[in-house]
Amino acid sequence: MAIELAALLSGVDKGLVKRSFDYQGQEVEFYSSFLTMEQRTKVQANQRKEGDANEFALKLLIEKACKKDGKRMFQAGQYAELKNEWPIAALESAMLLLLKDKTGEEEGEEEEEAKN
Repeated sequence: MAIELAALLSGVDKGLVKRSFDYQGQEVEFYSSFLTMEQRTKVQANQRKEGDANEFALKLLIEKACKKDGKRMFQAGQYAELKNEWPIAALESAMLLLLKDKTGEEEGEEEEEAKN
């Protein structure tokens, strides 16, 4: 039995979710809330090179990554530092985690399923 969209929206957990991935044999973790369309748009609007996936990923990580207590892990001024020091494989792993919801489905996949 299907639920109404309004019921789904009122039941969305807005708390922090633990995100973790394996990098060179070590578990790397951070916390974030779910990604909203507004947050994605804000990050895209602040990009210097439109469509640059690496820049988007790093700025998204800076914006969304938190410690367990909810405090931000990074500040906007750390972009250049992280860009030059962050391993690309770890960046890609973290970005994919931010784009997924708690069920592990990418936001775009859910939209496609809703259309079908």
